[in-house]
Amino acid sequence: MKRALIILSGIVAVMLPYGTAHAYPIKNNTLTVNAIYSSGALNTTECPEKPIKRRNVKLAEAYVKVVVGCLNTTWAAQFEKSGQAFRRPKLKLVTKPPAKFCALKWDQSEQDAYYCDQTETIFIVLGNDLLDDPSDLYLFNLVSMEYGQHVQTLTDIYSEYEEIDFRNKKELQEQGRRYQLQNNCFGAAFLASVWNSLDRSSADWKLLLSQVKDWTDKDNGTRTNIAYWMNQGFNTGDPGACNTWAASVKRVA
Repeated sequence: MKRALIILSGIVAVMLPYGTAHAYPIKNNTLTVNAIYSSGALNTTECPEKPIKRRNVKLAEAYVKVVVGCLNTTWAAQFEKSGQAFRRPKLKLVTKPPAKFCALKWDQSEQDAYYCDQTETIFIVLGNDLLDDPSDLYLFNLVSMEYGQHVQTLTDIYSEYEEIDFRNKKELQEQGRRYQLQNNCFGAAFLASVWNSLDRSSADWKLLLSQVKDWTDKDNGTRTNIAYWMNQGFNTGDPGACNTWAASVKRVA
């Protein structure tokens, strides 16, 4: 069976029977031995954060644009090392969620940002909830993770993920977690590569981990595994540490 329709929150809108089969091991070289994994650690660069204040959209826009600029520089260099073609993503910043984005209904209750592979666009809603307390690393990490999906698109990881077979809903959800946990990891690897230029402490990283672990569900993984893959990226700064497609079923539960 193939995927049918993916809604914005990442849940696949098809009804399939439950079963005990798993997707591991996945036999697809684009997913398991992609050239981005052997390209080495991301270059250490500087990306000082711009000033940001509570519910100040203008400052938030400037903040996000700087982070995206740093991501462009870092990942362009990484793609050159991997021998893969690089393109900058488009960026769209708004203050209110759209009715639809990427031809799909926007889930206002769960979604602050989304990446559309069709147009290679990062879309972020700078609403009151997201900017209620922007002093932590949450916004920085959110942008980095959405960019991680752009990396998955450019490396053909996304297109191959869309095409791999699954035998039941359980296996389908497992594949979705492999995809989601990987872009979490790519985002954390970037954060590690610019960490020394941020006026941050280990307490900031621990707070971010506690925030992202709250995303736990059947589509994003357990708290333990969300933290594991974030730490994989952050502790190494290396996309090669983010190969969720070759990980055991337990590690992507």
